Amino acid sequence: MKLFAAVCCWWALSPSAHAKSVEQLLQYAIETSPEVATAKAQMQAAQADLKISEAAWLPQASARLYNGVGDTKQSNPFANQRNANENIQNNSISLQQSIYNKPASIQIEQTQLAVQEAELRHSLAVQTTIQNWLAKLMDYRQSKALLNLAQHKQQTALLQKEHIEQGVINGENSALELANAESEAALRQAEHGQAQHVVAQRLWELSQLTGQEVAPEWVDDIEFNIPPTLHKEKELEQEVLQNNLGLKIQQLYKQAATLEINKANGQHHPTLKLLAQYSQSQSETVSTLGNRVEQNVLAIQMDIPLFNGFATQAQTEKAAASLNQQHADYNKTNAQVLRDTQAAQRQQNSATHLWKAYTQADHAATQQQLAIETAIKHQLATPLDLAKAKENLTELQTKKMEYLLAANKAYLLVYELTGKLNIESALERLSKRQ
Repeated sequence: MKLFAAVCCWWALSPSAHAKSVEQLLQYAIETSPEVATAKAQMQAAQADLKISEAAWLPQASARLYNGVGDTKQSNPFANQRNANENIQNNSISLQQSIYNKPASIQIEQTQLAVQEAELRHSLAVQTTIQNWLAKLMDYRQSKALLNLAQHKQQTALLQKEHIEQGVINGENSALELANAESEAALRQAEHGQAQHVVAQRLWELSQLTGQEVAPEWVDDIEFNIPPTLHKEKELEQEVLQNNLGLKIQQLYKQAATLEINKANGQHHPTLKLLAQYSQSQSETVSTLGNRVEQNVLAIQMDIPLFNGFATQAQTEKAAASLNQQHADYNKTNAQVLRDTQAAQRQQNSATHLWKAYTQADHAATQQQLAIETAIKHQLATPLDLAKAKENLTELQTKKMEYLLAANKAYLLVYELTGKLNIESALERLSKRQ
């Protein structure tokens, strides 16, 4: 039983038993993102503010109870004066219901816009987290490709060194050539060590964004797919203008500024309330054992603003200036979003064309390597020739991956600009190596 428990424990702790999918890793990154957590808290605060604003239109009930000592003085030319200490008790219950209050109504609309803004900012934070995580994954994949290239360069340098050593023995090479070959081999070894360090650093950065340590086997077999080409520029720009989250937030700012103008003007409007009140009071003096009064009130209360020192006019002017500023900010954001879209589209198309060119070069280099392998069997080529061919092929594959990742970065940016970047759309760019 102990052996069985030990085996089960080892299996539970084995990385393969907890092999994380890309979807899980992205979900972890979103859950642990400080930006997403901040946006979520702001969204909850905005929702609470909306409840507070809506509470102004719910019935307001209050109760009052006091019991104390008072001093009443009465002066009446037709009655005797009265000056006596008395015990006073008063109990009352009141209920108020707002009927018309324009500033309070507009406040609800403003808080509704604030909730929408908080939701959009939460979506933006999620998009940014996905974008950053995928960028770190791309950096890791590129560093792995560079490490593979460094390994091939190191192997080529070692074979070159061995070849020159043999040439020195045979009198075909000089000691200076051997020294140069040894220096080249040492340099390639140092580059290989540096590439290993970069891979470890990129994996650590990816783990930091994920919120837990990411095992290499979870991401080593992930490959990026070449994104589809974006041809319809006008349709893409129209989609960006309609769905970009930043532009939607700027639109909300314009609506909020317009409401602020109406809210300031609304301070000229009267307010109406329905008031229902029941009160009971009782007073006693030395000469009067009890004086009891009950009152029931049902009324409509109207408050009419008359003059507040031109504050309403100043608030209206301030709100109008804010609306002009929001119009300018919206136009600025609009232009910047279109520039970013065009730049990303050009970058993707350029990277895709270069990726296709390096794909053809990769195919030619693969055929060359196969030819050299055949030549080695017939003693028409040397292992050094094969090492150089492999190094050339690996270098082409590294450049090919560089442009593949550049095309994906541009495509993901376009998806973010159109407000469609989520875990599902991100997974479409990824596949598992067979």
